[in-house]
Amino acid sequence: MIKVNLLPKKPVRAAFRYDIYLFFLIVVLNFLIIASFYFFNHREASNYEAKIGAAKKEIASLNPIYQQYLSMEREKKEIQRKIQAIDGLKEGRALAARTLYDLSSQVKESLWLTSFKKTDNRFEMEGRSVENEAISSLMESLSKVPYMRAIELKSVQETTEQGIVLKKFVIQGNISL
Repeated sequence: MIKVNLLPKKPVRAAFRYDIYLFFLIVVLNFLIIASFYFFNHREASNYEAKIGAAKKEIASLNPIYQQYLSMEREKKEIQRKIQAIDGLKEGRALAARTLYDLSSQVKESLWLTSFKKTDNRFEMEGRSVENEAISSLMESLSKVPYMRAIELKSVQETTEQGIVLKKFVIQGNISL
């Protein structure tokens, strides 16, 4: 058997050399493409980091203004609470003045009031009297007052004070305008 080589030796090497050059060219082009993507992304990331830094500086510069805003909000709430308390006092002031005026005009000479307690819409009145008729007269006149309702005599007890026999009484009822 005889071997015959019909292919020339030099052109094979030239084709091989061409393939090697093509391979290195493709590798270099790929490296350039990857490097360009890396640098582009790195530049974008640097820009975003710079923007984030600027935003943080701006936030830091606005922080004292924000703290001032928060303190103003706290002061506003405190002032609103005080205004509500004053409004509540104003509402009760008219009723208290009217009640004292009406009580002073209803009390007879033989009757003394020792205490008057008001909680929410309820009141309790304590006093002393020389005679039972003065207590019943006070009850009748209080029942005619338009802002006093459900008036009832809670108790009457006889007590002796400085040698005088007195009737100690407690009256309860509802009060509201």
